[in-house]
Amino acid sequence: MDNQNTKRNVIKEQWDVATMMPREFNKRSLTAKGLVAIWFAMAICISLFTQSAELYTSLSVGQIFIVLLIAHTLLCVIMWFTQDFGIRYGIPFSMSLTPSFGYIGKYIPTFARAIPGCFWFGFQTYLGADAINALTELVWDYDNLMLWIILLAIAQVLHTCLGIKAVSRLSNLSSPLLLFVGIYLLYLLLTNNNVSFGEILKMHGEGGNFNMMGAVLMYIGGWATLAASISDITRECVMTEEESKHWWASTRKFMLAQWIGLVPATVLFGGIGAIGMALTGEWNPIRIMAYVIGADRPIMMALCLLFVILATWATNDTGNLYPAAYAVASLAPTKVKFWQGVIIAGIIGIAMRPWAAAGNVTTITVFIGCMLAPVIGIMIVDYYILRKRKIKVEDLYKLDGQYQYWHNINPAAIIAMAVGVIASLPLWNYVFFVGTLVGGFVYYILMKYWICKIYNQEDIQ
Repeated sequence: MDNQNTKRNVIKEQWDVATMMPREFNKRSLTAKGLVAIWFAMAICISLFTQSAELYTSLSVGQIFIVLLIAHTLLCVIMWFTQDFGIRYGIPFSMSLTPSFGYIGKYIPTFARAIPGCFWFGFQTYLGADAINALTELVWDYDNLMLWIILLAIAQVLHTCLGIKAVSRLSNLSSPLLLFVGIYLLYLLLTNNNVSFGEILKMHGEGGNFNMMGAVLMYIGGWATLAASISDITRECVMTEEESKHWWASTRKFMLAQWIGLVPATVLFGGIGAIGMALTGEWNPIRIMAYVIGADRPIMMALCLLFVILATWATNDTGNLYPAAYAVASLAPTKVKFWQGVIIAGIIGIAMRPWAAAGNVTTITVFIGCMLAPVIGIMIVDYYILRKRKIKVEDLYKLDGQYQYWHNINPAAIIAMAVGVIASLPLWNYVFFVGTLVGGFVYYILMKYWICKIYNQEDIQ
């Protein structure tokens, strides 16, 4: 134990910044119950409504429900593997990429994840601000969308700066309201129209080009950013050092919590988006609420608009600002602290003005999945197949460690990522599946028969 403490002290002297350092087991505070609340609140994101509404042109409402269930269950399975970097070693996403991409090479996938995080932060802030604007128009006849975008962005950024405990408290408080409003909205959709639930499930739009498998992979691709960087959250999960040594013991502790928090929420609220599109022709949840509630019930309308704000806020905290902030901090870890990274990421997200792309959410989601799918394949192959869950943590924090490769870049990872992206582009409906498999396979071959013969990797040998 003394030897282990000595190593940790050496690391702290070389890399004196708490943001990127491994989270020690005795400083973790996120329980399984807290993870359920975070996932539930995070899963009810406004982009989920828009994705499901856009899929209505390709699939029936019933098919969309099935796709939601399958896609998010598969997503949980993927994260049961990518979460281990945080659970076992307490390291954030950016540091978990060092063994496979190298000290400098890791910044390519880091920002392939961070830029979409900034984009979704800005986009969802816009939708939340749109809800506030609708409320002020309803009550005070005051319209100023840009003001609400700025104020909501500031509020979210300041809250995220407080850390995982503040985020967890918001999730615990907002989850009951989100569930209540979701059920109420579904009830109104089903009762305000002269059509049975069975008939709704059979409703089908026209003009789309997605099949069910493509839709499954589209949803997974939409969460690819979080699937890759889930260690930013799981590094806060309560765990003993002995439990962390065994994959099954550590994984099963939070396995059910992730499924309970993610899958029911996405099926319910994604399904509401599809039903809303089928019955009202609207993809925007704010307009759907206005349609089914009406102006004669201002209290319920205000409650539903509060739902949109909380759904936006809870998703942006952990799903977008957290990983983007870690990415920014990783550029200058001795100078940029986590809270500073949050502020920078928030400013970038608003400056991007992503609401201008509101009509292309599905295309953007698939493209993000295309970029990050090979990264997930590379991470899993490197960590589980080549290194057998063994990482020399002290080498992550010094530039003369075993992860130098060629000029601090691992050519195998860069080539595998590029090949994975190129191979998946012609297969638009299957980009995530193809990208993950091709990226992982190419990486394994290049590492086994090229890189490891040139650059000594103690973890692998």
